[in-house]
Amino acid sequence: MGDGSLSQDEIDALLQGADEIMSPTSGPAAADTGRGRGLFPPSELNAIRDALNSAVGSVAPSLSGYLGGRNLRISRPFIEVKHQDAVRGDFSGRYVQVSMDYTGALNGRNLVVFNHSDAGSISSLMMGDDRGVPPSDLSEAHQSTIQEFTNQLLSSMATQFSGSLGGGISTTPAMLSMASGGAELHLPPGGDLVKVTYDFAIDGVLNSKLYHIMDTAMAQGLSSATGIMTQPASQPQQFQMHGGQVGISPVKFPPLDEGIPPSVGGNIALILDVPMTLTVELGRTTQLVQDILGLGEGSIIELDKLAGEPVDLLVNGKLIAKGEVVVIDENFGVRVTDIVSPAERLTGVQ
Repeated sequence: MGDGSLSQDEIDALLQGADEIMSPTSGPAAADTGRGRGLFPPSELNAIRDALNSAVGSVAPSLSGYLGGRNLRISRPFIEVKHQDAVRGDFSGRYVQVSMDYTGALNGRNLVVFNHSDAGSISSLMMGDDRGVPPSDLSEAHQSTIQEFTNQLLSSMATQFSGSLGGGISTTPAMLSMASGGAELHLPPGGDLVKVTYDFAIDGVLNSKLYHIMDTAMAQGLSSATGIMTQPASQPQQFQMHGGQVGISPVKFPPLDEGIPPSVGGNIALILDVPMTLTVELGRTTQLVQDILGLGEGSIIELDKLAGEPVDLLVNGKLIAKGEVVVIDENFGVRVTDIVSPAERLTGVQ
């Protein structure tokens, strides 16, 4: 301006430059282009970029376990605000798209778009091909692996965002479909959208781009997700088609000679009326088929126990005690003479 004062556009440009210098995760400058120009000030775009950069940087190492241990890098998010038509115009090849909705502290729809060959390389690595050679066509199994990979990516990012926003974020199941060109993309609703382009690299396999599209409401929520609290993500040891991540810790059993702690018996009353079969076993033997076929009235079978030796008491087929045979009125009975120790019971089970 002629009087030496700065216009608002010049002030915004200076602020954007200052933000880029001070930002610890500065990548390419966040861009505000297309019909969305002016929707977000430069400071908010930089905040969104930093939130995304921090989240994907924390999540990528845990996803390496799905790729045979190859190092995965997702970095340098480049942000553009565009109308839906302009976003569709950016995609002219074959793609794999996966969508997931967030609700709670952050609301909106995520759409992650892979180049077709990149998706093939990821699925090949997850299915055991160390070279990551992409198939010409993605089978149902290949598509399921990509769906699981993206589900872990977006779910883990939601966990990172919730720690910063101070509230839980619920996620819907990831939904995968193929797209031939931008016209077949299932974009989030709304006229203006936020398109994020990441550098996407797997050591020795690919060096490409990954696309993340969201509505402006979600991006607005991310602009306040500053100082994301990095939470450690579990390292998957192998790919499971429908598995979840679980915490694993060693089980601690009491020594066998300690018996059952008194506190464990508190709920024993809940099963007191459960029926169990008690069997008294006099003895056993093994015979050939021809010997068994030759059995008749008067045949004598020799057992493996001596006369007067204790008989076995079994509950549901498991030895629990020994005893001696007695006669009670006109019925046989057993007087228990020995209770089997926990160690002997364990040996019997093994």
